[in-house]
Amino acid sequence: MKSIELLPTDKNILNTLVEYPFNRNEEISSFLELLTTIEGHFVISIDGQWGSGKTFFVKQCELILNSINGYAPDNETEEKILHLSFLKKKELLKKLKNQTCVYFDAWANDEYENPIIAILQTLIDKETFSEKIFSKETIVKVKKIIENINKAVISKRTGINLDKIEENLSCTKDEKGEQQKNLHNSITEVIKALTKDGQRLVIFIDELDRCNPRFAVKLLEQIKHYFLIDNVTFVITTNISELSKTICKFYGENFEGNKYLVRFFDLSLRLSLINPKEYYSYIASTNQDYVFEKYKLDVINFLNMSMRSIGRFAINNELIDYKKFKESFSIWSPSTETIYLNIEWAIVPLLIGLRLTNKEKELSFLMGNEVELFKQFMLSSETFWSIFRFEENHRELNRLCEISNEKIDSNYKEKVIKTIYSKCFVNTYYKDYRSDDYTDFWYSIRRQIEKTLYLD
Repeated sequence: MKSIELLPTDKNILNTLVEYPFNRNEEISSFLELLTTIEGHFVISIDGQWGSGKTFFVKQCELILNSINGYAPDNETEEKILHLSFLKKKELLKKLKNQTCVYFDAWANDEYENPIIAILQTLIDKETFSEKIFSKETIVKVKKIIENINKAVISKRTGINLDKIEENLSCTKDEKGEQQKNLHNSITEVIKALTKDGQRLVIFIDELDRCNPRFAVKLLEQIKHYFLIDNVTFVITTNISELSKTICKFYGENFEGNKYLVRFFDLSLRLSLINPKEYYSYIASTNQDYVFEKYKLDVINFLNMSMRSIGRFAINNELIDYKKFKESFSIWSPSTETIYLNIEWAIVPLLIGLRLTNKEKELSFLMGNEVELFKQFMLSSETFWSIFRFEENHRELNRLCEISNEKIDSNYKEKVIKTIYSKCFVNTYYKDYRSDDYTDFWYSIRRQIEKTLYLD
């Protein structure tokens, strides 16, 4: 099976800017406009939950900045980027020609003892910077993973001795003042060698909250002490809550991680939530006009799924053919069939969603202990209750749930929901009890759930 999870590849980054399934292009425009107003050393944090699309956001910004400055992966990409409508407002294209950037994956580099060395390596390994210093023929395109080799490459390309930088990083407390000044000067030389006159360097630092605590703390401290350079903007995308916990792991449980972080950021932003319906529709391959697709969206909204969770939810649902949820319909009325299908279409994606977001809840649900959760979900689903605007469906639901003919209000809905949950997960029917269409109905629902979701 091919994964349909949307990964931040060059192709997907470009397509999501052109087709904007995240509805974030205006947000990107505002952020890029903000970058053009910054003067002096500046650090921005962009907060977002895990799986909320932070990496996509900064990589979209990176691709735009690279394309504007002539560093697009190919001509087609550059052409599409330059024709994005939101970049034509407020002369943004012209303003952004002064901004160059690099993307640094902190999590992928947290084995380094000194984060500064990892950041400098990333700057040098970026092909666009390398071409500025040497001809294409002399560029070493294979990235070095051994730190000493990288030091030699950086020293060769910039004429700056990284052994001296490392020496400064490991200085004693008494030597710290002078050595800190020397180190700052050395790093300033590196940045100057890699940027044109009047150009600002934007360094996107991603996945910091996933790093080991020592590396995360050291990176923040080293940025603060050694990267106070007037033409550098740091943009740190992270889950502030999780990063705060990481800081506490380093300094101790009672340490106030949030207060510690405040002093590092000149500006703190929060990434907006994606539109779950538009994003799911963008990645899902099934026709969204099917009723069962509406139930999937109900689940996504009810469980407040992140962008990453929605991707995994879509993958899991691709394995299931919801159109084949039928058993003994030859002996059932159209109304019975409609109710049967809608109960299945509601429960199956809900169980898939619970499996992905809270495995314990899924198991508890199957054991018959989550009637309240099921009630909340079903009350939130307009899809289910819409089928009972037809009188024949309403009458058949009353019969199957053994409820007198009542109007469809909140009390009635709760009775129906509790009956459905009880028949499917508490007082269930087994094969030996199949004797009429009533027991056959409830047995068939439970049987279909087991066949669809579990090894049988």
